[in-house]
Amino acid sequence: MHEDIRLARRIQQGDRRAFEEFLDSFGSRVHGLVRRYIENPSDAEDVTQDIFLDIYRSIGSYRGEAALSTWVYRVTVNHCLKYHRRAHPANVPYDEEIQQVDSNWQGDPEAAASRSELSDQVQGALGQLTPLHRDVVILHELQGLTYQECAEILGIPVGTVKSRLSNAFRHLRSILGEYVAGEGAALHPGAIGETTL
Repeated sequence: MHEDIRLARRIQQGDRRAFEEFLDSFGSRVHGLVRRYIENPSDAEDVTQDIFLDIYRSIGSYRGEAALSTWVYRVTVNHCLKYHRRAHPANVPYDEEIQQVDSNWQGDPEAAASRSELSDQVQGALGQLTPLHRDVVILHELQGLTYQECAEILGIPVGTVKSRLSNAFRHLRSILGEYVAGEGAALHPGAIGETTL
């Protein structure tokens, strides 16, 4: 935590090397999270740049009460939600690889096709979740954040995170229903990441 505060203070004081360190540490993580919310690559790039500009300007507000990564994720999620409120419907990919065909399709085309179809089904089901449910699935299941980190980013109690995640998976099981049963697999927390990897 002290390292986080020191880095934030160095950035605030205009230390360019400190901001480069920050970008090295958080650049790909922030962009990856943005891409989970925003389908269009150009828009995702613009939003990512806006996020880092906002972080650079507001780093002085970081007090070290939570990990720097939690603060950065909170800023990122807020920007993504603002983007969607402005003009765009909630139609986003939840894993950058979800629409890509398995690179090993030549070795087992039938398995690759089945995997691609399952990914499409999961993406469609995620798109039917409410934003409240979708946020916890993205942060916990796809970004791998803890319940506590999700709670801090979303500004809700840990119990609410767990409840929303449980409800999200109940909805996903209902939406995917026969398809998941036909695959012989139960949809459970952790299965989203497994399905879309």
